Amino acid sequence: MTSLRALSVAAVLAAASFAHAESPASSSAGYVDVNAFRALIDENAEVVEVNLEGAILQAMANSKDGDDPGSKDLFSKLKAIHAVIGTVKGPASEALALVKKTDEKLAAAGWQRIARIKDESSTVSVLTHTTGEKIDGLVALIFDTDDKEIVFANLAGEIDLNRIGEIGEKLHVPGLNGVPGLH
Repeated sequence: MTSLRALSVAAVLAAASFAHAESPASSSAGYVDVNAFRALIDENAEVVEVNLEGAILQAMANSKDGDDPGSKDLFSKLKAIHAVIGTVKGPASEALALVKKTDEKLAAAGWQRIARIKDESSTVSVLTHTTGEKIDGLVALIFDTDDKEIVFANLAGEIDLNRIGEIGEKLHVPGLNGVPGLH
């Protein structure tokens, strides 16, 4: 989990400046509300949370830091990036039930499951939403019942799956560069 806790200063500042309210991103077909997963997290343990929308993503797209001219293309079409990673405060069975319910609800709503891994102690599910020929949503649900660690990540907006790892790398959001089925 140590690598899961690394966030860049920019991501921390951006998340801190996010005012939690109804947002334009919530009207995007690829948006999934993070609140049910946020409510599961034990605030007394280490937590990683990222909430990037609108002007913040556009600022990142227009950044003049010069490290990557492709940043504009990477972030300009996204409407939101939300992630919460931490230890579940209640019973593991409740968190596992939420992961399964969310996975089933998204699949029933037309999201395509691109990866699913289940063993005796962990569940991983990655789903995408498409509108026409474009991917406009991605959700990663990961839960380990042994250490009660949960990961929820949602990208809403036009997404180039070949560049998911770059988003994770730039924002230090763990797991996006290792999403099964995207390589």
